[in-house]
Amino acid sequence: MERALDVLLCFAGERGGLGVTQIAAKVGLYKSTVHRILAALESRGFVRRDEATGRYHLGLKALELAQVYLSSGDLPTIALGEMLQLRDLAQETVSLYVRDGAERVRVQRAEGPLTVRRVVGLGERLPLYLGASGKILLAWCSPVERQRILDEQLPPGFDRAALEARLKQAREQGWALSHEEREEGVASVAAPIIDRAGRCVAALAISGPVSRFTDDRVALFSRAVQKAANAIGMKL
Repeated sequence: MERALDVLLCFAGERGGLGVTQIAAKVGLYKSTVHRILAALESRGFVRRDEATGRYHLGLKALELAQVYLSSGDLPTIALGEMLQLRDLAQETVSLYVRDGAERVRVQRAEGPLTVRRVVGLGERLPLYLGASGKILLAWCSPVERQRILDEQLPPGFDRAALEARLKQAREQGWALSHEEREEGVASVAAPIIDRAGRCVAALAISGPVSRFTDDRVALFSRAVQKAANAIGMKL
C-alpha cells in the first residue's frame, strides 16, 4: 500500500508523464516492482499509459478523488465565493495555497479574465521561500518551524537575511508582495487566511503580469486581498 502511494505521489507536479525508469529512481524500487504497481493502479483507473510514448499519467480516478476533495465543504469550497469576487475586482488570477511541509500547494483558483494571466495548475507544488504566498505561509509559521524550513530548503547563496526581513515586513503589514521572484514577468500580492482559532490555514493571492502591478494597483490589491482573506477566515 505504501509503495503504491509513493508511486502515485511521483506524479505531483509532473505534466509530461513519467517512465518506469524515472518512477523507479524516484521511489527507490526495482523496475519490475514498479511495473506491477503501475499495472494495479492502471487497472483501477488511477494511472493510464500512453501507448505512443510508454509514459504514465494520472488517470480519471485520481481526478474523481480531487473533485471530491474540492467539493467536500472544506477550505477550497468555502473560499471560492470570495475568490471569485476578488477576481472580478482585480481582473487577475486569484489562488489559494496551503502549506504542506516545506512546500506550498495550490488547492483552489479563480482564473483571471484577461488573455495574459498567470496560470498554475491545481495541486502544483512550489517552494515557500519564493513568491508572495510562500512568504505569507513562512511568516505565519512558528519560529521553530520557520527556522527548520529555512535551514533545510534555502539553496546555497540565497540571501537569507533579506528574506527574513521581508517575512518580518509581511507580518507587520499583513500582506506580502513579490516581483519576478519565482518566474520572470510575474508579480503577486498575498495575505494570510486566519481561522477563528487564530491559525494561519492558507495564503490567498492575486497574481499576474508585472506590467499590471503598478504602485496604485498593488495598493488596491493589498487592501482587497486582506479583506477577502479575513472574510474567508471568519467562515472557518
